Amino acid sequence: MAKLEAHNAILLAENNLQSILLKESIEQKVNLNIKLISPERLSAKSLKNDDLVLIIIDFPTMSKQYIEKYQELRDDVASDVHEVLLNTPGDFPHSEMLKWQYLVGIFYTSDTLEKLVAGFNCILQGEMWMSRKLIYKYIRFYRDRQCAKTSPHYLKLTKREQQIIKLLGDGASNTQIADTLYVSENTVKAHLHNTFKKIKVKNRLQALIWVKNNIATNEFVQ
Repeated sequence: MAKLEAHNAILLAENNLQSILLKESIEQKVNLNIKLISPERLSAKSLKNDDLVLIIIDFPTMSKQYIEKYQELRDDVASDVHEVLLNTPGDFPHSEMLKWQYLVGIFYTSDTLEKLVAGFNCILQGEMWMSRKLIYKYIRFYRDRQCAKTSPHYLKLTKREQQIIKLLGDGASNTQIADTLYVSENTVKAHLHNTFKKIKVKNRLQALIWVKNNIATNEFVQ
C-alpha cells in the first residue's frame, strides 16, 4: 500500500545531535516531514511554505528575544498552521498558553517518544494534545468569566453550529461531538471550520475563550 504524503512541519530548536535524533525519531513514526531550523536562523523566508501544517517549538530554546522575533514573523503565516510546544516544564502555567495563539499541543520534558508519537498523531487528526490537568486549570480560569448574556454573534450561527460550539466549549473532542450528534467526524470538522471563520478564531483554544465570552451559562442547560 502506498504511503500517504507526509505533512510538512518546522522544528524550531538548536541544530545539535539531540534535535536531529528527535526529528528523525518522530519522522520514522509519524507522517511528518520536519525541517530543523535554529532560532537564530529563523526568518520570514524560512516560514514561507504553502504546505506547512505545524510549527514545533523547543520551549527551552526560545529566549524572550527569540519569542518576540518569532511572534513578529508569525503574523505573516497562515492561521491554519498550528503550534506545538516541546520540552515544556512540568509546572508550565496555563497563563502561558495565551502567548501562543495557534497552540494545539504541549509536550513535557518527562514525556516519552511513545507519548510524542501518540500526541502528534492525535494533532494531525485535528485534536488538541494537552494534559488534563492543564486543560482543567484553563477551564476553571475562564469559568468564572462566563458571560451573563448570550451575544448576537452566537445567535447568528446555525443550529448545528451552535450545538457543536457548545460541545467544544464543554471540552468535547471531535470524536465525542460526532458520537453525541450522530454525525461523522468529517462533518464535525467541516462545521468547525465554517464556525471558526464566522466567529473569527484560529483554533480550539481561542474557540473555548470565545464560548466563555459569548455564550451564557443558561444556554448549556437548555
